[in-house]
Amino acid sequence: MAANDVLGIIFSNSYDEVIPELTALRTMGSVPFAGRYRLIDFPLSKMVNAGISLVGVITSSNYRSLMDHIGTGKPWDLSRKREGLTLLPPFSVPDTGMFRGKVDSLYGSISYISESGKDYVLIADTNLVSDLSYENMLKVIVEKDADVIFAAAEGMPGKIKNAIEYVKDGDNRITELRYINDFTKPVTYSLKTMIIKRSLLERLLHEANAKRIYDFEALFAANIKNLKAYSYVHKGYVKIIESVSSFYEANLDILKPEVRRALFNPDSPVYTKTSDRIPAYYGISAQVENSFIADGCKIEGKVENSILFRGVRVAKGAVVRNSIIMQNTIIEDNANLECIITDKDVIVKSNRKLCGAPNYPVYIGKGISV
Repeated sequence: MAANDVLGIIFSNSYDEVIPELTALRTMGSVPFAGRYRLIDFPLSKMVNAGISLVGVITSSNYRSLMDHIGTGKPWDLSRKREGLTLLPPFSVPDTGMFRGKVDSLYGSISYISESGKDYVLIADTNLVSDLSYENMLKVIVEKDADVIFAAAEGMPGKIKNAIEYVKDGDNRITELRYINDFTKPVTYSLKTMIIKRSLLERLLHEANAKRIYDFEALFAANIKNLKAYSYVHKGYVKIIESVSSFYEANLDILKPEVRRALFNPDSPVYTKTSDRIPAYYGISAQVENSFIADGCKIEGKVENSILFRGVRVAKGAVVRNSIIMQNTIIEDNANLECIITDKDVIVKSNRKLCGAPNYPVYIGKGISV
């Protein structure tokens, strides 16, 4: 199977509710990550790297910043006369209302899916940070001649709504899907990423619409015994964004060389919207240790084990430790931050001391002056 026989579908609002502080004014897909990226950059770049040239981004609310970020898809080489990137906003269809779940959102875009003419559909969420290979998933679905293949990982599952465990045989064929209620033991759990035959997806969506089924996982659980379904168990880095704490941890994981090498492999680059800013400036008094400093920053204080996004200013005497400081935040002289997440355009005034904990980082909302 050639990658141009695959339609990519990305849910940009998937699990917005798990980090309401960060998604109040944006989608999960447009949440800033790792100094210069957005969460949607990871699945979108992986699709492009796998050779997929037709991608639809399903969104339901708060998608202004998403539109600004993805634009026409040019950074991902998806600004094309044919195929390319399409934003799929809410669309009301008879008898479904407005997006009661993933089934509704897919059914609302069923004409787009059908008219794509592709043989397969790759469906992904945006709250997964991983080096999962879509190319390898495509190879497996062809080798097994499968109806559907689900990406999975082995270990302790994320505590997220509708977390799924896969029960499989020795050939990785899935025999049962179970909802996870006990998060204290390792299992083979879903990464909410799949490749499915387009004809099968259309049939299941029509069936779900007729039977008023809105739970995407329940749709497959009810049909799994009649499907040739397999799991692709990913052995690399996996982080599911399930809370502000997990978002904090995923960002700081970037400071680990092995994670950085896995996620930002030059053979499978992560693309994003570019910003023409001057290089970071380091003053005479600047001290920086084990940190990710984006372009346009001005550092005159001390920064340790932190992620600084574009345009951040750290004044003389200020200290930033174990923190995530988003775009255009200003930290004035002699301020002290420990385990803090600031959104964009925050001002931390002189001599302020803000302190959280690694398992409970303190979040400061967009545009707030402290």
